[in-house]
Amino acid sequence: MDDLFDVDKPAHAMARTRLSTDLIAWLVTTTTEGRPHPAPVWFFWHDGVLTILSEPDTLKVKHLQRGSQAVVHLDSGGAFGDDIVVLQGDVRLEPKGAETWLEQFREPYEAKYHRAIAAYGMPLEQFGRTFSTRIVFTPTRLVAWGG
Repeated sequence: MDDLFDVDKPAHAMARTRLSTDLIAWLVTTTTEGRPHPAPVWFFWHDGVLTILSEPDTLKVKHLQRGSQAVVHLDSGGAFGDDIVVLQGDVRLEPKGAETWLEQFREPYEAKYHRAIAAYGMPLEQFGRTFSTRIVFTPTRLVAWGG
């Protein structure tokens, strides 16, 4: 959502840049007991939405299936860890949605993760079948400072 970002705030400009370039984000869900469950994830930012591809039987997916809230944050950046990006938002699950999504976003996703995909050792076609659940995270609130 473009209205999520205040163009006059340097921290918001930094957040937009990092959402396009950072490789890892932390998706935080909650267990049935209410404990936070952080999971490092690959993500792709496009048109105000984060897409995360996941294996369908992971804890994060199970938490989201039962209605857990979610927060996404990036590792701290900046010289002193003072570039902070935290997103609160709404989540939608698309079981078996990864392959179709990858057909549309293959080139930019490969451009972002080409080295990580090579190191992982799994062709992107297999990646879409293995990490078949698409987690669609639409931020509704941005907390950012630094920049």
